[in-house]
Amino acid sequence: MSGPARTILGLDPGLALLGYGVIRAQGDALTHLEHGCVETPAGTPIPARLRMLYSGLQLVMERHPVTDVAMEQLFHSRNVTTAVAVGQARGVALLATVNDEVRFAEYTPTP
Repeated sequence: MSGPARTILGLDPGLALLGYGVIRAQGDALTHLEHGCVETPAGTPIPARLRMLYSGLQLVMERHPVTDVAMEQLFHSRNVTTAVAVGQARGVALLATVNDEVRFAEYTPTP
């Protein structure tokens, strides 16, 4: 028995490059729909880069009826500046993709 189709957006958050992949899952069948990166140029002010991430993810959400978002958990970083930037990108990604109709899950990165 296969349940309703789910469209899953996987996110690997970052400020310079935010990776994403979209698949459709129905029963045991998985179908690749799209993958890519939302890229922001170095040297651009942080607020503008965060807006670019938000806008890029909103475009992905417009193209696909996402039901689930899976995101890599934050990891401990020795570089505080990098950790803060990734945390900001992660927050924007959550804001852009998760609402009352979309389920959210976090996963630890595999070594």
